[in-house]
Amino acid sequence: MHIVIAPDKFKGTLTAVEAADAMAAAVRERWAAAVITVIPMADGGDGTLDAFGGANRRTTVTGPLGLSVDAGWRLDGDTAVIESAAASGLVLAGGAAANDPWNATSRGVGELIALALDAGATRVLVGMGGSAMTDGGRGAIEALGDRVPFPAGRVVVLTDTTVTFAGAARVFAPQKGADGPMVARLTARLETDAADWARCFGVDVRGVPRTGAAGGLSGALAAAGAELVDGAAFVAETLGLDAAIAAADLVLTGEGEFDATTLAGKGPGHVLALAAARSVPALVVAGVVAAPAGTATAFSLTETVGREQAWSDPIDAVRRTTATALTHLDL
Repeated sequence: MHIVIAPDKFKGTLTAVEAADAMAAAVRERWAAAVITVIPMADGGDGTLDAFGGANRRTTVTGPLGLSVDAGWRLDGDTAVIESAAASGLVLAGGAAANDPWNATSRGVGELIALALDAGATRVLVGMGGSAMTDGGRGAIEALGDRVPFPAGRVVVLTDTTVTFAGAARVFAPQKGADGPMVARLTARLETDAADWARCFGVDVRGVPRTGAAGGLSGALAAAGAELVDGAAFVAETLGLDAAIAAADLVLTGEGEFDATTLAGKGPGHVLALAAARSVPALVVAGVVAAPAGTATAFSLTETVGREQAWSDPIDAVRRTTATALTHLDL
């Protein structure tokens, strides 16, 4: 048996690596001689840095609400990996209830990109997920100063959404603590931001897919010359996931909540698409399953071991749920 294990993080409980290790333990209990390939997945959100090997540098930068934060990032040869969440994350702002949707800034992300460029990086990968701001990328562009516009290929932006710059506030700002009137104000400000980027860089990003990620930060970086890519597909290609699945007998993936957005750009959704294309059976192990998993079968921690156990001992919950899932296979 050759089994590929490629989960995303279980947000709030387990990293992708921890979840994969728990799944692998269940596989070994059932098939001691199984060949297991672990490829932790991400799609541009928090966990992207871990998928590429984790942080090997830490730098103090401007946090989402203006206070200094200690942000981890990676410089591997001439390639840097940065997560927006590490510098401008909603968690760093204290969550939606404590966030200031109007003043939250992307400046810290710009500071990290600037540091990476100054350190000699010829390619900077920037994940967009988990941010607190809807500032149209203004904070980041100001922090970058004369480092923009970027040369072609220098900055690659990883997103898990196709939302446009103009729609960023409407789609994402409520998750960041904005009420209806605030969403309207932010939407109007994004229009001003888009006009400024068009004037500065000659690019109108308002209706371009993927430019609405991280409150429009992806759009500002794109206007400045960055390349926008599907985060899950980029991570998968970089880590050789498709080749691993092609040689597999079974694929396991999962995340904290498997819902309708999973199949529309999230890491586990891309894993399932690759498995289906290769006609390889797949199983999903998730904290909560709120949508069908296509051709795969999904198993929920909360249904298998109960909500209390899933939160109090998530590693054991993932192991036990994976073990249950494996008993339903006809292999």
